[in-house]
Amino acid sequence: MKTNEMTYKEALHLALQEEMDRDESVIVLGERVADDGGACGLTLGIKERFGDDRLIDATLSADGLLSLAFGMASSGHRPVLEFSDADQALAAFGKLATTVASASYLSDGKTALPMVMLVPTGASGSGSAYANNIESYLAAVPGLKVMAPANPAQAKGLLKAAVRDDGPVILLENTALLTMKGPVPESEDYVLQSGKGFVERSGADVTMVCWGAAVPDCMEAADELASENIDCAVINPLTLAPFDLLPVVDSLKETGRLVVVHHDAKTGGLGAEIIARVAESDALEYLEAPVRRVCGLDVPMPKSEALRDVVIPKLEDIKQAVYDVLEII
Repeated sequence: MKTNEMTYKEALHLALQEEMDRDESVIVLGERVADDGGACGLTLGIKERFGDDRLIDATLSADGLLSLAFGMASSGHRPVLEFSDADQALAAFGKLATTVASASYLSDGKTALPMVMLVPTGASGSGSAYANNIESYLAAVPGLKVMAPANPAQAKGLLKAAVRDDGPVILLENTALLTMKGPVPESEDYVLQSGKGFVERSGADVTMVCWGAAVPDCMEAADELASENIDCAVINPLTLAPFDLLPVVDSLKETGRLVVVHHDAKTGGLGAEIIARVAESDALEYLEAPVRRVCGLDVPMPKSEALRDVVIPKLEDIKQAVYDVLEII
């Protein structure tokens, strides 16, 4: 498949533009999306291509913004709503959980609600409002799909899948990855399947499960550990809800050892849920060592880069967890 080199942000922009070209019902709304590119600059230049009717600078009220998108999705449109930051999305959490996510269930499947909500998250220099990680809250809401692309190709493929989905989808825009470059398929039909995990790297000694900005860290750790003759598999679920356990189980049959890595806080984080599911599955009998979690600290994400380096798991932390499950001193 022919590819072009581009950043994570450019890949999201391209996916949005292609879907707006393909389907006139796709409308983008959010703070400053028409003229200033929105929270992450994704919509810069789109107004010149599609005009004012397809980009709506909406209210700063989180509930008002979500209500507008809900009404549009209920009346035949496919809104793509970009929250200004994770805190704004959290302010709308009540309506998101009680109204948006449950609409299809309460209508006995008769109500389609094709709406995408882009949530900036990740450890950037913008302070806690942008950097706070609310993935565990969102993934716990029945009826929501939650996607977490880890590179530019995944950003394009998952956003296109989200826009075409007939239910509400959260896509986490990781601000720490916006400038990351990588090959992105040219095809307008490049759409990743939601709810299906991806094997970033096969391995025979240890299985690492990670997503978002933790994936590049784990891939780097796996490369360095390979020089020590330690063969690590890296599994990326891509979609946090629903979560695809199958590739994790398949990998554990070979490795027998599990390390889960994420940037969110340890307490209540998705790492615990994944480990619980492994324990409830057939994979439990394959485990040959205690499981390790490598997570962020239980504190708000600081703006200071030096403090963020303390809060977020480092390469050395990931490698040490691998040594621990292999009982290497």
